[in-house]
Amino acid sequence: MKFALAIVVVIGVAIGASMPAPTPRPVAAAPAAPAERDDTRRPTVLQRGDGGHFWATVEVNGQPVRFIVDTGASTVALSVADARKAGVAFDPARFEPIGQGAGGVVRGEVVTLGEVALDGKEATGLKAVVLDGGEISLLGQNFLRIMNVEIKGDTMTLNPG
Repeated sequence: MKFALAIVVVIGVAIGASMPAPTPRPVAAAPAAPAERDDTRRPTVLQRGDGGHFWATVEVNGQPVRFIVDTGASTVALSVADARKAGVAFDPARFEPIGQGAGGVVRGEVVTLGEVALDGKEATGLKAVVLDGGEISLLGQNFLRIMNVEIKGDTMTLNPG
């Protein structure tokens, strides 16, 4: 099961890694909300960025991390830099082969995240993968399943589930 999950993540990462990193362009993201405001029912609207991807800034353990929203990835995948920024406990010495990508064997470590939040929509205790050598973090289905994802043209809308 762990290996199968990793293979799906690796395929998504391999596709993302094979594309040049786009110059980030402003994305329609909601500003941080005051604590008393309930944003859990408000949709999140994202515009397709350069390179054809949808980007979102998501809080991981309270730290902002920029992700490609990857509806084809089964799980959240973090770059080493983003995992460190979010205070995720991992050890590169424990990286092991977790799948096969276009460029060969992909190594990483399965971790558990404390909290992942986007515009007030939160999930805790998510399994994720910290990827060796990856530069881009992917927001996968194990987080997206708490929302209804709709894509029309160059707009992705994430509605509360």
